[in-house]
Amino acid sequence: MERKSVIVDEAAALDKIQDGMTIALGGFITAQHAMGIIRGLAGRRIKGLTVIGSLSASLEVDLLVGCGCVRRLISAYVGAEAAAPIGPFFKKAAESGQIDIWECDEIIIAAMLHATAAGVPFFPVRGGLGTALPELNKDLKEFRDPIHNEPLLAVPAMPIHVAITHANCADRYGNVQYTGNAFADGLIHRAADTTITTVERIVSPEEIRRDPFKTAYNAQTIVRMPYGSHPYSCHGLYVEDHDHLTQYATAAYMSTKGDHSAWDEYLKRFIDTPEDHLAYLEQVGVRTLFSLNEF
Repeated sequence: MERKSVIVDEAAALDKIQDGMTIALGGFITAQHAMGIIRGLAGRRIKGLTVIGSLSASLEVDLLVGCGCVRRLISAYVGAEAAAPIGPFFKKAAESGQIDIWECDEIIIAAMLHATAAGVPFFPVRGGLGTALPELNKDLKEFRDPIHNEPLLAVPAMPIHVAITHANCADRYGNVQYTGNAFADGLIHRAADTTITTVERIVSPEEIRRDPFKTAYNAQTIVRMPYGSHPYSCHGLYVEDHDHLTQYATAAYMSTKGDHSAWDEYLKRFIDTPEDHLAYLEQVGVRTLFSLNEF
């Protein structure tokens, strides 16, 4: 059977995500987020999503919350470290009950992904025992293991429609490779029904085969997006744009306090006006982008 290319444009990738789906986002805090797709979802104002925000998420989740896309959130952390210790829209929505928070820590998210990927109903962990997590999250069940009669916590599997990740490169057949840490992206891929991966470069299958052990997984959909993680970093290529993250966090915080002017301007410039990812990069500016290569 002839192998077919899985490369699509960003509009076709976005069409795979519909209202009410469960999506899992790759990356980790200020690194490796598929921001081209996430901004696209925010721009389309997709509704009712259950979002699994990687093991520890960043303001990509806050953006989706701020644009009204999220119904339920599963993440141990939502923030951008020094730029924003906690996401402003996430904080307000969680405190007001506008979104449903599935209480967890990083170990519990990883256990949920392992259970889903393995096709079993739950995955046992010791993390969370002796805490209030089982009281706050009724999906977590304490039990005694049948071998040693030790206390454990059962973390249920959770069906995931689409994983959304960002990597350094892939070939036209979906073989994805990272430079540096891939975090939990491979596990997220295995747990999802399908994976959309944005990449900095499309490379030849011959280049992939030069070091096949670097291949993290085979994604069903590949989208070429240079600087696709901006304003976050992509290992080996560019660092996070701290000024942009601060601009976002300031605008979001002011909006939660009733002053929406800066947030409306941010949405107009970076979310609603750009027709695609390249148009977004034009808004950011070539000088800013090139400055991020200076490690």
